[in-house]
Amino acid sequence: MRRRTHGLISGLIGALALVAAGAGAGGGVSYAADGDSATTAAAALSLRVMDWNIQGGKGTDGVTDINRIARVIGAQNPDVVTLQELHDNRAIGGVNQWQALLDALPGYSAHFAKSDTNALGGVAGNLILSKYPIKETLTYQLPQYPAGTTAVLRSLGGARLDVDGTAVRVYTTHLSAGVGTEATERRNRQARAVIDKLPSSLVTSPMLLTGDLNVRPDDGIRPWFAAADWIDSWTRVNANTGASAVTHPGDGLDDSRIDYVYSTPALDVGSAHTVSTNASDHLPVVTDLTVRSAAVTRTGTVLAGADSDAGWAHLAVQDDGAATLRVCDNKADGWGVRAYVYRTSGGAEVLTGADGAYADRCTAFTTAAGAVTSPVVKVCLYKSGVEKDCRQRQLS
Repeated sequence: MRRRTHGLISGLIGALALVAAGAGAGGGVSYAADGDSATTAAAALSLRVMDWNIQGGKGTDGVTDINRIARVIGAQNPDVVTLQELHDNRAIGGVNQWQALLDALPGYSAHFAKSDTNALGGVAGNLILSKYPIKETLTYQLPQYPAGTTAVLRSLGGARLDVDGTAVRVYTTHLSAGVGTEATERRNRQARAVIDKLPSSLVTSPMLLTGDLNVRPDDGIRPWFAAADWIDSWTRVNANTGASAVTHPGDGLDDSRIDYVYSTPALDVGSAHTVSTNASDHLPVVTDLTVRSAAVTRTGTVLAGADSDAGWAHLAVQDDGAATLRVCDNKADGWGVRAYVYRTSGGAEVLTGADGAYADRCTAFTTAAGAVTSPVVKVCLYKSGVEKDCRQRQLS
């Protein structure tokens, strides 16, 4: 149920500083087939979020048409839209694309996070559109590498929304492309900067991180986001790879999933899909989420594998002692990922979960209320009855 009690919002909210980083065994266990909430939310706040790299409004047919972009957005009726590769070319007598979208989509307000000034004098950046009031905003320039390079500058944009009285923080970014050593190091430094800037102290509250990360799911930076307790919303309800997951169609050999919607465990995911369109070289990703009615009080992730890149297990604990375990295999190495949850250090095992196929979505398992107190999460790689590279962590 999507509650739409808020009125229409007009105009652009002035930029403010957004709060950043710093600011019995088996009992009650169930498999979450189509969702991963340990409880059913009553009258939950729902959000539809669309993320899209619009390539400056240029479609695969070579036509640049920002109104076509607006029509695709309008047809999906999202509450929040995050866009990359927008241009504001007023300084050179051109179109301000984010203002054009506001004009075409009444009811939204916007925050434009400038990234770079192009050679002709216009600017490019990321945009957040919201039907809910924008209370604070962030524009953060990501580090450039090497310092003297002419590569396009990148930014992280953020906004704190008032969603019917609930604060929801939304961030979006666009990391550098490229496969060479220099381009990879540039993107890695940008990814680290994004993670470091995000408010880790609020990871149990509703937050979203979207964007074109320019990496496929098995890239080495993906475990970095997982380790920071960000959950890939797509893999909560869909396969990690395959035709339905493609966001950047290529020539059949180059099809990629490089656009992501991350969320914190305070948000449940109902569905996620891409939208078929030729309005950009990327496809939009539309995700339907709800704010959990039960508060998440603790969360933690343990990475799997000798190099911490084979997958991970993420545990979210509610204030009633119920818990949700998500297990992800992120490497096609022939080994699956298995996780165990113990009630306390040295206590009874209350939950076991495994994800054994790289192409699968992450698998969720839940416990009943009161199952955990200060849980310990243990993660191992496994194959044919053999476990290796086990490690564990206690959530205090």
